[in-house]
Amino acid sequence: MLILITGISSQLNAQISEKQIAEAQKIYDEGDYKEVLKLLKPAETLSEINGEAEMLLGDAHHKREEFIDAIEHYDRAEKAGIESFELYFHRARAYISVDEYRKASKDMDKVIDMQPDNAELYFFRAFAESEMNHLTNALKDYTKAIELDPEYKEAYYNRAATKMELEQFESLMADIEKADELGLESEYLDFTRAQYSYEQKQYEEALPLFVAIIEKTDDNATKGMANYYIAECYYNLGDIDESCKYFYKAAKFGDVDAQETFDNFCEKDQLRTLFKPRKKLEKVSF
Repeated sequence: MLILITGISSQLNAQISEKQIAEAQKIYDEGDYKEVLKLLKPAETLSEINGEAEMLLGDAHHKREEFIDAIEHYDRAEKAGIESFELYFHRARAYISVDEYRKASKDMDKVIDMQPDNAELYFFRAFAESEMNHLTNALKDYTKAIELDPEYKEAYYNRAATKMELEQFESLMADIEKADELGLESEYLDFTRAQYSYEQKQYEEALPLFVAIIEKTDDNATKGMANYYIAECYYNLGDIDESCKYFYKAAKFGDVDAQETFDNFCEKDQLRTLFKPRKKLEKVSF
C-alpha cells in the first residue's frame, strides 16, 4: 500500500517537460490532434498546472470540435496564469460553439482591448451579441469590422441580416450587393434577397425567389426554411390551402416551426403563433 501511495504522489508531482511540449506542438501543427491529447494526457493529473500544455490540449480538443473539453483546458491554462490573446480568442470561439454567448462576448472584450484594430474580433463579438438579441450592439460591431476591413464580405452579409431583424431596410440591400461583389456564396445572398422581398410584403415577387432556392440547394435545412417562407407568402396572400401545403413540405425537411404550424393551424384549426423571421446563415464556423 505504501508503494502504491508513493507511486501516485510521484506521478502528481511530475512535470511535463519542455521537450514533450515541443513535440506536442509539432504534432499539433501537423494536424494529428488525437495524438496531441494522448501525449499530453499526463498534464491533466499534475498537482501544478502547466499552462502551455493546457493551451495545447484546449486547442486540440477545439480542432476536434470537442468544445466543452476545450473550454475546461482553457480555464485551467488561465488558472495557471496565462492571459494571452490566443487563450481568450480561442475560448470565446469555443463558447460561441456551445451557445455561451455572454461569456464569449466578455472574452472578446478582452481581445479587442489587446488588438483594437483587428476586424475579425468585432465580427465574432457582433455574432455573440446578435445571438443574445443585442442587435444594436451587433450592428455597431459589424460596422466597425467593415471600417477596419472594407472587403470583409461576411461582415456585410451579417450586417444586412442584423438590419433585417431591426427592420432597417433602407441600406440593407447595399450591404447584400457589396457582399455579392466581394464573392460571398450566392446561396446566402439569394435567400436574403428573397427574405427582403417578403419583409417588404412583396409576396408574389418573393415566391419565385424561394422556389429557385429550393431548386438550387442540396441542404435540407435551407429547403425547409424556403418552403416555410413560401407557406408564409401564401398565408399572407390569403391562400390557406397552398399555405398549409408548403408548411407540410417544410415539416418534411425537418422544420420544427412548420411542423407545429401544420399540426395546430392546418390540422386542428387553432390560431397561429406569431411568425418571426429566421436567419439563413450560421454566421461563424470553426
